[in-house]
Amino acid sequence: MQTDSEIIHQVLQGDVEAFRDIIQKYQHMIYVFIYKMVNNKSDAEDLTQEVFVKAYEKLSTYRGDSQLSTWLHTLARNRTIDFLRRRKFHETDEHLAYVPSNAKDELPQESLLRKEQKKTIAEAFSQLSDSYREIIILRCTNEYPFDKIAVMLGVAESTARVRYLRARQEFAKVLTKMEGGLVHELP
Repeated sequence: MQTDSEIIHQVLQGDVEAFRDIIQKYQHMIYVFIYKMVNNKSDAEDLTQEVFVKAYEKLSTYRGDSQLSTWLHTLARNRTIDFLRRRKFHETDEHLAYVPSNAKDELPQESLLRKEQKKTIAEAFSQLSDSYREIIILRCTNEYPFDKIAVMLGVAESTARVRYLRARQEFAKVLTKMEGGLVHELP
């Protein structure tokens, strides 16, 4: 398998098809990040596509100072923030759709309780500021280390750590205020 720099070199030399390798390698990561920020499947798909179009157009500006995944994530972050600023986000229930349990012995009551907990968590998550949602996604979903998060956000590592701690505290506070006092522990 080719390295990112080899693929980039091929693309810059005119091999448009080589860019597919970049898309295949990073599409899921970018899509998941965007989806968690916008909570809408079609918007996330559109934004993901826009990010890769922009990446293709701006590939010659990629200096290689950071990993390609970091550069792509920065493009995705900026595009998502622009999207959220331009359009008042209206919460949809699409992300709360029932997902059947893998457990064959699960009782219907347990399934309903789990669905309600997911709904409560998603509702609380949507009440967080964009910056708090973003840092929780980067740390918990993408499992990035704080040094990489700091580079992506353009802040010091200590600032990224403090922002994550505050985001967790705010998330716990919102969950506690919600009906049932459900508290969800983040890593």
